[in-house]
Amino acid sequence: MADAIKVTVLLFAALKDLVGAERVTVDVPPQTPVGAIWSYVPTLSDTPPPNALRYAVNHEWADPELPTRNGDEVAFVLPVSGG
Repeated sequence: MADAIKVTVLLFAALKDLVGAERVTVDVPPQTPVGAIWSYVPTLSDTPPPNALRYAVNHEWADPELPTRNGDEVAFVLPVSGG
């Protein structure tokens, strides 16, 4: 991909199990919104993201429309339930 940037995606719980890794690095076009990064992760790209999915960029909660930059670390965070 010409002029791609690299974004590291952190995966937790069920997402980590599904992908088979706790982190993956993906190449995406510059300024790709955080919420669109899901579609670049192997295994996840075949399904839409869960409605309750939250995003963090560089250890801070982020809006799905936030544009990514080269070297960003994006975390996909699913809600946790307990009992």
